[in-house]
Amino acid sequence: MKFIVSSFIALFLTINVSGKVSKIDSTAILILDQMSHVIGDLSSAHIKIDIKNDKVDQDLGLLSHYSESELILDGPSKMLIRSKGGKGHRGFWYNGELLAYYSFDENNYIIFDALPTTLETIDSLNRAFGIDFPAADFLYPTFTDDLIANHEEIFLNGRVHIDNEECFHIIAHREKQTVQLWISTGPFTLPKKMLIINHDGNMGLQYEATFKKWDVNRIYPASIFEFLPPNGASEIKILRKNQN
Repeated sequence: MKFIVSSFIALFLTINVSGKVSKIDSTAILILDQMSHVIGDLSSAHIKIDIKNDKVDQDLGLLSHYSESELILDGPSKMLIRSKGGKGHRGFWYNGELLAYYSFDENNYIIFDALPTTLETIDSLNRAFGIDFPAADFLYPTFTDDLIANHEEIFLNGRVHIDNEECFHIIAHREKQTVQLWISTGPFTLPKKMLIINHDGNMGLQYEATFKKWDVNRIYPASIFEFLPPNGASEIKILRKNQN
């Protein structure tokens, strides 16, 4: 651990972000930074995540969509994801050179040219094709800085228990959004849960990610990150966003 959080007295710093005065609890920032350092130092991680994502249906109003994902991240350039939910049963395989997407439901796949690292590849595919990866925000070393830049208040709201595990409860708030984070108080200070509530409009849209498992620093065979098309699978193409 790069540092130990030894005091939970709220020490508020007042800073100016985009012309607005912001209240930032330094203890909350220490915890968030420690979480990011730990994640950045992991050699590998096997993560299981349950996600609830609200969407507005033109006819039915607010609908909640549920999915569950399993991720294996190995070093800076290997990733395997399997997800089940409203978008079907699908998988991603990234080996540092190529990223493959496969639909188990439709038995078709897409091969993308990939950038040298997992984070670069995630960014590139999100910008080009609108592909979202589950709870990817936590993987970025700028997580804390991004939270500070986009919220007027960040503070530690005490400790709570989730699934018999003690967690720090951190809240970040701005005019039209509240982010709640629950981070383990254990030595790894890994995220347990995230809830984003958007207050823009009357619906109060929510995005909730619950981390059901963190298994870290295991050794994985390189072969699990290689995609082999199943018999009869069809290769397809998709268009980039905003392509004419």
